[in-house]
Amino acid sequence: MVLRSGFPLLFQQYKALLRKNLLISWRSKRASFIQLFASFFFIVLIFFIQEGIEARNKKSADFRSVRDPKPLVSPPIPPCERKYSVEKPCFDFVWSGNGSARISSIVSGIMANNPGRPIRPSKNGIYKWLVSTFFLWFILAIYFDNIIPNVSGVRKSVFYFLNPGYWTGKGGNKLKEGGICRCIGSAPPKEHLTPDDEDVLEEENLVKQQTKEGTVDPNIAVQIRGLVKTYPGTFSIGCCKCRRTKPYHAVKGLWVNFARDQLFCLLGPNGAGKTTAINCLTGITPFTGGDALIYGDSARSSVGMANIRKIIGFCPQFDILWNALSGQEHLHLFASIKGLPSASVKSDAEKLLAEVRLTEAAKVRAGSYSGGMKRRLSFAVALIGDPKLIILDEPTTGMDPITRRHVWDVIEGAKRGRAIVLTTHSMEEADILGDRIGIMAKGRLRCIGTSIRLKSRFGTGFIANVSFSGSTNEQRPPSRDAVATSHHEAVKEFFKCHLGVEPKEENREFLTFVIPHDREGLLTNFFAELQNKDREFGIADIQLGLTTLEEVFLNIAGQAELEAAMAEGRLVTLTLASGASVQIPVGARFVGIPGSESAEHPSGVMVEVFWQQDDSGALCISGHSPETPIPPNVEITPSRTDSFSQGRSRRQSRPVQGIVINPDQISTRHSRSNF
Repeated sequence: MVLRSGFPLLFQQYKALLRKNLLISWRSKRASFIQLFASFFFIVLIFFIQEGIEARNKKSADFRSVRDPKPLVSPPIPPCERKYSVEKPCFDFVWSGNGSARISSIVSGIMANNPGRPIRPSKNGIYKWLVSTFFLWFILAIYFDNIIPNVSGVRKSVFYFLNPGYWTGKGGNKLKEGGICRCIGSAPPKEHLTPDDEDVLEEENLVKQQTKEGTVDPNIAVQIRGLVKTYPGTFSIGCCKCRRTKPYHAVKGLWVNFARDQLFCLLGPNGAGKTTAINCLTGITPFTGGDALIYGDSARSSVGMANIRKIIGFCPQFDILWNALSGQEHLHLFASIKGLPSASVKSDAEKLLAEVRLTEAAKVRAGSYSGGMKRRLSFAVALIGDPKLIILDEPTTGMDPITRRHVWDVIEGAKRGRAIVLTTHSMEEADILGDRIGIMAKGRLRCIGTSIRLKSRFGTGFIANVSFSGSTNEQRPPSRDAVATSHHEAVKEFFKCHLGVEPKEENREFLTFVIPHDREGLLTNFFAELQNKDREFGIADIQLGLTTLEEVFLNIAGQAELEAAMAEGRLVTLTLASGASVQIPVGARFVGIPGSESAEHPSGVMVEVFWQQDDSGALCISGHSPETPIPPNVEITPSRTDSFSQGRSRRQSRPVQGIVINPDQISTRHSRSNF
C-alpha cells in the first residue's frame, strides 16, 4: 500500500486532527461553551465597568477646569525608536483623527513645539518587525522543542538540522546523533554480563557476528544490538539530610533477532524490562546504549525513527482512545494520520472493524465500550495502514475467551508478510501464537527458543494423566470404591517400580504423574506394557504431554528472583505445617530446615516451596510440600547460625533463615513440579 508523504500528508493530518477536535468540542458542548465564551464574558464585564466609570464622571465638572498646556520651545520630545531598539524615556505622538477640535488644537501645539517630527498616519515598520519576530520565535520554538528532552527523555542532537538526512529522509541506517551535551542526564553504563543460557549466548553471538560483518539477513525484520536502558539516579536534599538513589538498569544488554513472517513472544514478570524494550523500539523512550535496526533503519537515529514510524503498528499496554469519538472515527483518524489515501480510508476501516467484531458498535462512542471492546479497537488501530512491524503489548487483556480466540486467529493471519512482537501474561496465548519465545527477568534475556524446546529444557519433564473407567460423581457402593482404590494403588505401584515417580495429584477419577526427562528412554516400553494392563487396572484413558509453559516461566522467573533476593537480602516468611516459620529468599525452590538433624535424618529435612504470581505479577508463596529427608549427596554450604533450640523444636516466635538448596543437587526422583 502506497502511503502519502510530504505536504499532501501534512495537509491530510491537519484536516483529520482539526475534524477530531471539532467533533470532541461539539460533543462536549458545555465545556466548549465555557472555554470559548469565558473571554467574551470578561470583555463585557470590562465594558460595563468602563461605562460605570464614565457615568460617574459625567456627574463631576472637575475635568472641565483642566487648562491646555502651554507650548514649550525647549526641550523637544525625544524619539522612541532608534533602529530596532526603544529609548527610555519614551514619548510619542498620539493621533486620534479630526473628530475632536480640542484634541486637534493640542496636537497642533505639540507639532509646533517639535519641528521636523511629522505625525505619520501609520507605522508599517512596527508591523514588519512584529511579523519578523513572530517567525523568529516560531523557528526557535521548533528548534528548542526538538533539542530539549521531553518527559521520556527523547530529544534530537543540537545540530540535527545540519544532517542532510533530516531533510531528505535518507541515511536512517546510520547513527549520527550526538554532538554537544549528549551526556546530560546520562547514567553510568551497566557492565556486560555473559548469558548463562546456551541458546541466549548463541543468539547473542549471531547478532554480534552480523553486526561486525555489517550484514543483515533479509529475513530479519528487527535486529536488537545490545539494547541497554538505564534510568539515572536522583539526588535530593531534605530536612537535615541528603537522599541519593542508585541508577536503575531496566534492560541490561539485549541481543536478539525478530524474523519476518513470525511472531516473537516476549514474556517476563512485572519489572522484567519488556515494556521498556518495546518503548525503546517505538521511540517513546531513548536508548542508553546499543541500537536496533528495524527494516534497516536505526531506532536511535532521528531520521531512522521517522522512517520506522511509517511502517510500524503499535498497540500499547493501556488504551489511548477518546471517549467522545466512535470506533469508526478512531480508525478514520489514525488512517489519515498514517497517510492512507482518502479513497481507501473508509473501506480499510470497515474491514478492520469486521475483523475485530466491532461492526455493530462502529458508530458507538468509545466511552461506552467495555474494556475488551476498547482493547479490540486498539488492536485494530495497530493494524491500520498495513504495517510491516506490529508490536502488541498485552493486546487481549480484558477480553472474554471467545473474543480472545478470535483475535488470536486474526493475529495468526497477520503474520504473513510482516513481523509481530507480542508481550503477554497469558502462557496459553504465548504457547499458541509464538513461533519463538523469549523470557526476560531482571532486565536480561534468560532463555529463547520454541515452545517445545523451552518445555524440554526447563520443564520438570512429561505429564502423564491416567483416568479410570466408571469414574463419576454419583454415589457408588462400597464394593466398587474398594475396587477403585485397588486400581489406584496398582497404578501407583506400577509407576513407582518402573519409573520411580509418585503421583503429583490424585483423586477418585484420575492420577497425574510428573516423569523426569531422564526417564524418556523408558517411556515407549513402559506405556506399551501399561496399555496391555488397562483392563486389569481399570484404566479408561492415558494422556502424555510436556509440562506447561507456565511452569517454565515460573521456573525462570523464580531463579531470577532468587538471585536478586539473595544479593539484596530480600526474604519472605514460610509457615510450615507444624506452625513454625522460616525466612527464605524470594524464588527459592528447595529449602532445608535448620536444626532438623536427627539420627534418622542426619542431613536434616527439607521442603519444596511452590510459587505463583499475584495480581501485580510478583512471586508469592502458594504452598509447600511435606517435609522430606535431604538426600545425602546434597552439600549444605550455608552456615546454620540461627538453629532452633532443643533439636526439632520450631516453636520460637522469631523465624530463622532457611537453607537454600541448589535444585541441581536434588535427584530427579525426589523432585516434583515446583509451582
